[in-house]
Amino acid sequence: MKIGLKKILVVDSDTEVAGELSSLFIKEGYDVETSSGITKAAERVKNVQFDCVIMDVNLPEMMGYAAVTILKAIDPKVQIIMTATENTLELEERVRNQDIFYYYIKCFDREELKEAVRDVFKRIGKVKEVKKMNKPQKVLVIDDDPGFITAARPILESKGYKVEAAYDSKEAMEKIESLKPDLILLDIMMERVTAGFDLCYKLKHDPEMKKIPVLAVSAIAEQTGFKFSPATDGEYFEADDFMEKPVKPADLLKHVEKLMEG
Repeated sequence: MKIGLKKILVVDSDTEVAGELSSLFIKEGYDVETSSGITKAAERVKNVQFDCVIMDVNLPEMMGYAAVTILKAIDPKVQIIMTATENTLELEERVRNQDIFYYYIKCFDREELKEAVRDVFKRIGKVKEVKKMNKPQKVLVIDDDPGFITAARPILESKGYKVEAAYDSKEAMEKIESLKPDLILLDIMMERVTAGFDLCYKLKHDPEMKKIPVLAVSAIAEQTGFKFSPATDGEYFEADDFMEKPVKPADLLKHVEKLMEG
């Protein structure tokens, strides 16, 4: 990675934070400049082709979300990540109404911000994603019912997937960390009624694991009368897709293939 090819401008009136972020991304191999306000930032964007601007909402001259249009008018291609020390519903609505790439709250793990910056450079083509060639995609089936795993394995293997199994949440976390599956088939009711919900929450709030697609497959409606829908209930169960048991082989493969394709 050559310094100078991937340019970031950090705009933050807090010099300590600006310095921390500058050091963080320089260590990651980026070419980083800092600015304390929008006036100087706009001048730099005029003179330097930055790929990414990490800009705080609280700037001396104006609110950062109001400055987005200024930077975009100068360079429509620049990708802007907006940051905030604290979030409110009103602030988030104002920020997300702007042409930004990502909204980051500073109290969260810095790995989340690093991942957002990596995604910027993937979008603009300065980082090529390495695709695994000639390696079967891995599916981890997490279910306390051995019968379901026994039934699902040949269905998935018929399409060339490599299938691994876990029978409870503890074993599942160990295998996720070691195997790094391409997709997870997740039961909801295992050692606890909410085990699947809890495990999915951990996955979707982990910077490294949140991108693994999760297909929930459960008989929760049949056993509890509760009908789950990702469209209406996704706020507390962030699975990427959901199927009711029993499932038909063709339908299972259809859902799996859709998630694998992204």
